[in-house]
Amino acid sequence: MTEWILQNVDFQYKQSEVKTLDNILGSFRAGRSYQIFGDPDSGKSTLLALLAGLTVCSKGTLTFAGKELASMDRNTYRGREVACLFQEGSLLRDSALANLEMEVLLSGEKIDKEALTKVLMSVGLQENQLKLPLSKLSQKDQQLVTLAKLLAKKTAQVILVDEPEKVFSECGVSFAMERLHRHCLQQDKCLIFTTQTTQSVKFADELWGLNGGKLLFIKEQSP
Repeated sequence: MTEWILQNVDFQYKQSEVKTLDNILGSFRAGRSYQIFGDPDSGKSTLLALLAGLTVCSKGTLTFAGKELASMDRNTYRGREVACLFQEGSLLRDSALANLEMEVLLSGEKIDKEALTKVLMSVGLQENQLKLPLSKLSQKDQQLVTLAKLLAKKTAQVILVDEPEKVFSECGVSFAMERLHRHCLQQDKCLIFTTQTTQSVKFADELWGLNGGKLLFIKEQSP
């Protein structure tokens, strides 16, 4: 069973005198979905950054499949095991198809243009849009490209989404989260998303909260 385990994890930014994350404990496993509530600046994005391998704990351990993430090649880990979407976005200025091709290249897999085209069209893009520069696409369609990127990465064991109410504001939060939730359930992947609202709560198997640097389990939900 693929699992991410946080044990006594601290995180503190160098310029800060206060810990963003303070001795947190928690575990997340494949085939489950998790919603993490928290106010602005509660550390939600920092926690996702740790899980994505973008940074490492100041103290404590974060393990993935039994291996400590800090001692792994985190570039390889991010390339193969993680599909993530943060609020600042991560799209290239190239076409929709080129964005998905790059995601596949980073994972070390071979590009299948036909399969990537199907993914893009499955989220609502038209065939004549797939090779247009992103500047020619509406904000809604650009958000659909970000959704397709998350769905296209076959090797990813975890999908991380920071504030879906913001990153999917134009294409439809429920539409995007339903697709991600179903995809992760069918493919035995882990879905972790952060939020300040209850709008996406129905897509989570477990509810967690971040407050005062502490990660707190709230409850488990029935399907």
